[in-house]
Amino acid sequence: MSSAASQSRLLKTRSRLAILFSAVLLGFGFNAGFSGAARAAEAPVNIGVVQIVDHEALNDTVRGIVDGMAERGWKDGEKARFDLQNAHGDQSTLKNIGDRFVSEGSSLIFAVATPAVQSMARTTKKIPIVGAAVTSYSAAKVVKSDDRPGGNVTGVSNIGPVAAQLDLLLKLTGGKKRVGSIYNAGEINSVVQMDLLRAAARERGVELIEATVSGVVDIQQVVQTMKNKVDGFVFPTDNVVVSGMAVILKTTVPAKLPTVAGDLGSVAAGCTAAMTVDYYKLGRQAADMGADILEGKRKPAEMKIETQDVKQPTINVRAAKAIGLAVPEDLLAGAILFEGK
Repeated sequence: MSSAASQSRLLKTRSRLAILFSAVLLGFGFNAGFSGAARAAEAPVNIGVVQIVDHEALNDTVRGIVDGMAERGWKDGEKARFDLQNAHGDQSTLKNIGDRFVSEGSSLIFAVATPAVQSMARTTKKIPIVGAAVTSYSAAKVVKSDDRPGGNVTGVSNIGPVAAQLDLLLKLTGGKKRVGSIYNAGEINSVVQMDLLRAAARERGVELIEATVSGVVDIQQVVQTMKNKVDGFVFPTDNVVVSGMAVILKTTVPAKLPTVAGDLGSVAAGCTAAMTVDYYKLGRQAADMGADILEGKRKPAEMKIETQDVKQPTINVRAAKAIGLAVPEDLLAGAILFEGK
């Protein structure tokens, strides 16, 4: 055999071996890449949840979010990893929480209460944000409109039937028309509700006596000043007011003044009555919206702001007795009766 022929055969053999080795490497790389992709697909997604303060209505909302997401298959520790945060009323803490969610690579953010959704919307324009317990998204300037948000924010409103809340108090007081209310003017949600309350009061010929508070520390003095000027109170779903409900009741109960709230937590704390959304259901409603986004079924920009229909009042029977109030029978017949505190 000639030297040239031997060399040719050697080159062909080397060439075949090179091709075979490359194929093995390519196959290994493909399998490794596939396994890596599978692991990535199985990795839980990060979901941030932030509430502005700690009170029962917002706590119920967060519980509803977590339960609702689990029911949709996004259970904490399995397909999802929840980062539950509370800003305790501090704006700088809210900002830090938003930055944390972004750095964690969150796929979705739930923002509970108006200040929380406003802060998250300022922090990111890319991560989908679902709000809950937010009175007016358009007034908070986080959406273009409630019907078509147009950005990365959507959610559920906790706007209650403000006029019906006033009517409920008027029934409890036998038509007496001096009504008190306090709110934090720094919360846009409260400003919106107070505008509705003023309009309802004008239509009914009610004298509305109102005062503002900036923190729970202001409440006792303000309510003490008002107690002899009013026949009862209607309270908006204001985070400062709800957080300070125990302080309010220390004045209103001895003064025998009925109180109507916009959340069930305040009724449980000792308010006389409420016309309110169910905050736990509100959280589950938000969870359904969030799950739809994660599953690629809908986009926040096209998801109309949702609401709840409130038809029945809730009456705290023991609280009514504590102030010597005889609740009209027709009102009791159509109400949800709370037998607790």
